[in-house]
Amino acid sequence: MAEISVKLRAGSRAAKASAVAGAVCCVVGGSSTLGHWDPKASPKLTQVLNDVLTWEGVVADAKLCSGEQFKFCIWNGHTHEYVWEESGSMHAMPAVGLRLQAFFEAASSDTTSQSSPVLSPSAQTDKLWKVVGGNTGGVLVREGCPLTSTELGRLSTGSLVQEIQIINDRLHYQKLSGDGPASGWISLRLKGKDLVARTSQVQSEFGTRSNEQENVDSGRRTQSAAPTNSKLKIQVTVDHARSPKAAEAGKLDSAACCLVGGIPALGSWDPKQAPKLSQRRLDRSTTIWEGCLDGIEVDAGEQYKYCIFDSVKHLYVWEESGPMHFWPTSAAAHEFEAQQVEATPVAAWPPPTTVPRSAPAAELGSGAEIWIPWTERKRSPEVPHSILHAFHWPFALTSERLRDIGELGFAAVQISPAQKSKPGGEWWTRYQPQDYLTIDGLGSWEDLRKLSEEADSRGLLVIADVVFNHMLVVANCQEWKGAQKSPQQLAALKRRLSDAVGPVFDAEDFQWPWFEMSGEHWDNDNRYEGWGNGEWSELRHCEKVVKVQQQHLQLLLDAGVRGFRFDAVKHMRPEHLAELLSYVRQSGQARFAYGEVLSVDASMHSEYMESLAMPSTDFPLTVYMNHILMNGQEAASEDVATACAKAAHTEGLKIRRAEPDMRPGLCGNSIRFARNHDTVMNPGSFYGLSGSCLSARTCWAWLLSLHDGSVLVFPEDLQSEVSAPLICRALRFRAKLANVASSSEVGLLYLEANGPPGFLIIALRSSERHVCGLTLINLQQTAVKVTSCSLFKKLGPCIFQDEQGSTVKIHDDILETGAGAVSVQALDAAFLVAT
Repeated sequence: MAEISVKLRAGSRAAKASAVAGAVCCVVGGSSTLGHWDPKASPKLTQVLNDVLTWEGVVADAKLCSGEQFKFCIWNGHTHEYVWEESGSMHAMPAVGLRLQAFFEAASSDTTSQSSPVLSPSAQTDKLWKVVGGNTGGVLVREGCPLTSTELGRLSTGSLVQEIQIINDRLHYQKLSGDGPASGWISLRLKGKDLVARTSQVQSEFGTRSNEQENVDSGRRTQSAAPTNSKLKIQVTVDHARSPKAAEAGKLDSAACCLVGGIPALGSWDPKQAPKLSQRRLDRSTTIWEGCLDGIEVDAGEQYKYCIFDSVKHLYVWEESGPMHFWPTSAAAHEFEAQQVEATPVAAWPPPTTVPRSAPAAELGSGAEIWIPWTERKRSPEVPHSILHAFHWPFALTSERLRDIGELGFAAVQISPAQKSKPGGEWWTRYQPQDYLTIDGLGSWEDLRKLSEEADSRGLLVIADVVFNHMLVVANCQEWKGAQKSPQQLAALKRRLSDAVGPVFDAEDFQWPWFEMSGEHWDNDNRYEGWGNGEWSELRHCEKVVKVQQQHLQLLLDAGVRGFRFDAVKHMRPEHLAELLSYVRQSGQARFAYGEVLSVDASMHSEYMESLAMPSTDFPLTVYMNHILMNGQEAASEDVATACAKAAHTEGLKIRRAEPDMRPGLCGNSIRFARNHDTVMNPGSFYGLSGSCLSARTCWAWLLSLHDGSVLVFPEDLQSEVSAPLICRALRFRAKLANVASSSEVGLLYLEANGPPGFLIIALRSSERHVCGLTLINLQQTAVKVTSCSLFKKLGPCIFQDEQGSTVKIHDDILETGAGAVSVQALDAAFLVAT
């Protein structure tokens, strides 16, 4: 652990933001320990009592990020928005045992000193707690001690936390391990049951950690590749035409090519300390740097950049603009300033498919049952039953994986936006278009054509993501706001915008007057013309804009793309979108299109679904399913609209009341997910949807077992050791019954009077009303043995084959199999197909 204290300047914007209810100071950085620049996932500091200008706290995993550069930001837990992020140079994470005295927006004044004694598991176990309750969803975390304070998320069962303070029955904690908010307040017990226990108590009562938790943790560990420390050959090619300054710098006798990154082994962004390539040669119009790096311990996938460094003057000469490279596991050849995203080698591929470890199982038991009235609307034939989101994957990498994607049971693959975008390797730059008439960033138009051709030969649909509401950011909100009072500044910003999007567009093709779209304006009638966060360059609906966007669609169609996702459509008027939809439909080539409506307001979705006959992203269904899985019987008796209204209320929003008793699913073709890139990658809350791969896996099993909808699978879940095996089995089950099942019946079994459901079944029926498939989902933390279940009575006599080929019979509430029972591991499922 490392202690951090940061002081704010009186009267500063940060000080004012800190005085607002809900404010918290976050320690944000690029590593997972510091939240991948996501404030809701980063460590948080606590405001010092009677000193509103000082924040302090500890970073539990400081050993993992010692020396890493980071920033402080003031984040509001009530509005789930950045309020103020410091500018200027970054701070450096102190080593374990040291205390950093930092100064907001004045990192040059930072000092370190010996830390005061820090609690450790070995030294003071009475201050360490383990989460032992919460069933499948973990325990609820709030921002403050009062039970009315803002919900921050859920802390997973098994998490280890350090006690900061206890008031009555509430624990203020700092997370040491597990999934969930880095700090917050949780209850010690609920309705007589302990939610957390001191680690000494856990060890005395239960012995060592359970095998199952060891398996989960080892699964997490395998996602990070082992460090490479043997000889590694690296070659970097500088194209003189693309990088003239780097080429010129390379002519210096004292020049070297450095590999700089955020960790000490890569110099902590200091080229003097970074590994260097000193061998160089000219090859016509390129300079090639190469060398063997020996004994450097760097985790595979660690991000870094190349820079040309003058080793005599000790100065940077030229640093590549990005995107970042990933540390390789074997010899690698890279392009300097390639402007192409590399594939990280860390994520597992093909996805892990390990069969669940068999653990001792107890009988399922009995309890209250509730059946959810599921819709019988069917999915249209042209709608893919399951889609892999190849999120930020280069086209060439996606092409390489198509065979596996098809064999996993997917019907389609969705790519990230293909147009030339704001320079940089971050995923969000793909959503800041710069030139619609150029395919660039993830690959060329030819790369996309090859991908589409290969996909078509394997029976897979390629869906392109198109961003037509706005273009790249050229100035921040404060600059635009200031320009509204200065005609000269406004003219200068408009020139900057014209330069960025020219010659195809100019400033007059954008929406004026400028209006900051934030807060309630994201969802009211101002959402059509406002500039997102005050900085998205909002295009206006006019003939010129539509024509250029149609040209982009034609580029995609010509490359073989046959499906389309329209981004941010709730910010586009339906008549604008109609012109684009009509274009692809009239081409006779497009087979499928849907719109992203980031809202739980069903009436907002209807604006587009009904007038345009186009499905949308089913955020209401995801919120509803999570509401059921995390709460007691009363949640299952509520309809989708009620669940969504409650979720919206936590965001400070009100939604228009949908039709009463609205059944799950916006329509039979809606796009469904347990997690998607909006809920995973963006800072801030999306209606409480912030679960991990582990906590979301039973929701994936539920979605993939239904007869309707199109399930969009996020790649992190498909590649995680803790969720991939279950998702892969569910995908095969869905593909097998996709053209057979025509209705779903969903039953919940509540094993504890006031707890969330412990068991879930999904029965699929054919058009003749015969049961054709059955999924048994264990929502508990321990394995169960199923020999009978009251939910089976509704099914009638059935004969199935399980995943191992054994026969399973059900009659009344009895299940019979040659093995005596069907065992379902913790947070896992069994998939049965009728014979």
